[in-house]
Amino acid sequence: MLPPLELSEPECITLQALAEHHPYPDFRRRALGLLALSKGHSFSVVAEILGVTLPTPYNWVKAWRNQGLVGLLNGHQGGAPTKLTSKWVDAAERIARESPCTLAEIDRQLREIHPDAPAFSLDSLARHLKKRGLSFTRTRLSLKKNATLNASTPRKTTSNACKRLRSPIN
Repeated sequence: MLPPLELSEPECITLQALAEHHPYPDFRRRALGLLALSKGHSFSVVAEILGVTLPTPYNWVKAWRNQGLVGLLNGHQGGAPTKLTSKWVDAAERIARESPCTLAEIDRQLREIHPDAPAFSLDSLARHLKKRGLSFTRTRLSLKKNATLNASTPRKTTSNACKRLRSPIN
């Protein structure tokens, strides 16, 4: 069990400002947790109120004691590591630049060449390729096919059809 957290007045002011104004909610939560712990609240109460697991406040205190404010501000990693490494994005870019194809075709060709490629979404593939200057938009082939079919067959206007319907039957 860790000894109680004792904060000086400047540290309390700094943590209070961090809790109110930091752009990331996880940093604001850490500052609130340390302030609550310094006021004598238990680790379990702080964890429950802030909606974190019980070891989390212990980790905050440990980081605060080892590195101070820097230890508290480290740790915002931003999620899981990307599945599409530069190796896979390079291969996808080569495929895309060789011939025009859709994202699904790029994915299929990439898996044919590299069967060990990780599972990834087409949205993430599009995002990575867009960073490299390649842009993909959804094509609406069904509408284009309908437009070409309609252009080849003469269209009857509705006004002529209405006239035929109104004509008296003899």
